[in-house]
Amino acid sequence: MKPLHRVRALSISAHSFLLVLAALLVSALIALFLVVRHPPLRNAPVALEDIAALLGAAPPAPGGGPRPGPPRPPPQDWRPAPAGGPPPREARRPSPRNELRIETRDAAPATPRQVDAAASAAAAAALAVLIGVPADAVVVQVPPAAVLPGGRGGAPDARSQLGEGFVAARRLEDGRWRTVISVVEGFPNAFQRQALMLAAIGLALLLPLAWLFARALTAPLRHFAEGAQRLGRDPGAPPLPSTGPREMRAAVDAFNTMQSRVNRLLEERTQMIGAIAHDLRTPLTRMAFRLEGLPPPLGEKVEADIQEMKAMISTALDYLRDRSVGGARERLDLRLLLERIVDDLADLGHDVTLAPGPAVTLEGAPLALRRMLMNLVENALKYGQRARIALGTSQATATIEIDDDGPGIPENRQQQVFDPFYRLEASRNRDTGGIGLGLSTVRAIVLDHGGEITLGNRSGGGLRVTVRLPLPA
Repeated sequence: MKPLHRVRALSISAHSFLLVLAALLVSALIALFLVVRHPPLRNAPVALEDIAALLGAAPPAPGGGPRPGPPRPPPQDWRPAPAGGPPPREARRPSPRNELRIETRDAAPATPRQVDAAASAAAAAALAVLIGVPADAVVVQVPPAAVLPGGRGGAPDARSQLGEGFVAARRLEDGRWRTVISVVEGFPNAFQRQALMLAAIGLALLLPLAWLFARALTAPLRHFAEGAQRLGRDPGAPPLPSTGPREMRAAVDAFNTMQSRVNRLLEERTQMIGAIAHDLRTPLTRMAFRLEGLPPPLGEKVEADIQEMKAMISTALDYLRDRSVGGARERLDLRLLLERIVDDLADLGHDVTLAPGPAVTLEGAPLALRRMLMNLVENALKYGQRARIALGTSQATATIEIDDDGPGIPENRQQQVFDPFYRLEASRNRDTGGIGLGLSTVRAIVLDHGGEITLGNRSGGGLRVTVRLPLPA
């Protein structure tokens, strides 16, 4: 057995487990890629000594005072912010960690609404010592909980760090302010956009996979449902193939067993009724011979009763045959079948017409469908003097409408007329022919083809019979 067939033959529980496992693996791979290839969500904190270097200070002396010498170069782990940057000489330098902007302003930065005043004052004092300028020449603004102490006792020193969103400024000799700003990127920031993009990619990868697994799980159920519908239209349909998961194979085997039992019961019933009918004909024939000598009119009445009993037996056998044996199914042109019926009845002088229209192809038993249509048209002619037939299609259904000009059928009896041996006493009784199995036979053929039949009285008088049959896929 091929690996793909082995997977298909697993149980539904195993299929579901594989689906969940595949989804987890894809999610884990996406998360691993996100952690390995991309930076953290927030900017890294910046040490005060690095901020002092960015503001143009000399490195501090061992004793705590400023050390003479050239300014310390800026740290190499900062990234310039995009818009509103400084002049070209202060060009921003890329780095994978921080978003810092260095500007030279005419005035000190304004105080924002949310600022930790105590932490800002402590950080400004420590930064003034590092730079070697008076405390009033340095301004530091930090959001709440943005100072990460690095010295002893929690007091800010050179090793302290300022978190994301701080502003630090130093007043220059010409009165302007050199400012370092930690830029807080709004939502979604670069990392969040990358995370959302990867999440969308992961979802795009998971959706087709989930769809394929769902199709694989539901395909056996879909075939099973199609087989059940096919059995309703054709009791002699071949058994369903036993494929798919274990649970589905067990259900298919049970369904095939049920189908064989139903067909066997139908065949046994038909044989039993046929044998009873055949055995009844023999004593009826003997009774007819023995009653030949009866004087009229008693003999004529007895003979009529015997003939009626024989007709009832023959009709009952035809009804059972139509219910159990519909004939071989094949594709046929329903309009052509109706045209032949109309032509045959028109040649006999009946008033029957078929509305023009396109050809309609369906799958069915030709003899059974002809018997059904002939029965309906003959009923329309018998009880309504004329028959007008219309054939059309709607979505996946072929619709046949047969109108007559008769008295119609009361609404409370329109379903009862399909019951075996049921007769309307007014116009459709035994005097006009039939024993009440015509419409039962019609409905049996329609149901065997997966269709439905309805009756309705027309507003202008007469009865309309509507037959709907499914079209092949």
